[in-house]
Amino acid sequence: MNPQTFDEYWLGYLAGHSKPSTRFIHYLGLFFAPIAGIAASFLVVWWAFLVIIPFFYVAAFLTHPFLDHNSNKPFADRPLWSAIALLRMLALDLTGGLGRQLRRLNDVAR
Repeated sequence: MNPQTFDEYWLGYLAGHSKPSTRFIHYLGLFFAPIAGIAASFLVVWWAFLVIIPFFYVAAFLTHPFLDHNSNKPFADRPLWSAIALLRMLALDLTGGLGRQLRRLNDVAR
C-alpha cells in the first residue's frame, strides 16, 4: 500500500479498521482516553494520564494483529493522515455516514 492521495489512504485505512470492535477500541484508545486521562489528571491525581493513555493506546495498537488480523505499519508511515482518518472515521460513525464509506470500500475491492 503506497497511497498517492488521501482518498487512496482513506480507503486503505478504512479497510484496516473494518471491524466495529476495532473501530470502537480505536475510538477509546486514540480519542476518548486522552481526554479522560487529561481530565483525570486534573480531577484525581496528576499522573493519571500516564496510566490511562498508554493503556488504551496499547489496546488500540493490539487490535490490528488480534482483531483485524493486519498490521498497523501502513498507517504508522503517515501519522498526520492517520490522525485525520481516525477523526473522519469517528465523525462518520457518529453521524451515520460510515456505512456509505464501507459500501464504497466494498465496491472498490470488487
